[in-house]
Amino acid sequence: MSKKVIGALIVFVLSWSVSAAQVSPQPLVQGDGWRLVRSIELGNSGNYIHMVLIDSKRDMDTAVYGAALSKICRSEPDFCRVRFWNEERLVSDSISFTEAQFKGLRAEYVFNRAGSVQEMRYACTVVSDKNQCFSH
Repeated sequence: MSKKVIGALIVFVLSWSVSAAQVSPQPLVQGDGWRLVRSIELGNSGNYIHMVLIDSKRDMDTAVYGAALSKICRSEPDFCRVRFWNEERLVSDSISFTEAQFKGLRAEYVFNRAGSVQEMRYACTVVSDKNQCFSH
């Protein structure tokens, strides 16, 4: 093998192991109408952003989002952040996301006890109340 191929393989393995280290080792959970796809750690903080897939036939049912939050966030008393999509191909595999992933985002929940923040916002196509929604 050439040095370029070996170098590329080393870079690939190292980048894969770095990105794999960011993903939570916790078993993935699911419920009626939703499934946790992945949890990604914010740096080395021990805090995670949870990426959830909502059944596209139930994405207008805010109770499904609440059930997911209840199960995912119950063991996180100080910080919990959850992002929801209804298309698996759009579920982000990193903390940031593309414009297409943002446009597909159905809801986002943020709880940060230290910052006194607790907010659930939906895409305006899910909930039309301007105080609870964001538009793409």
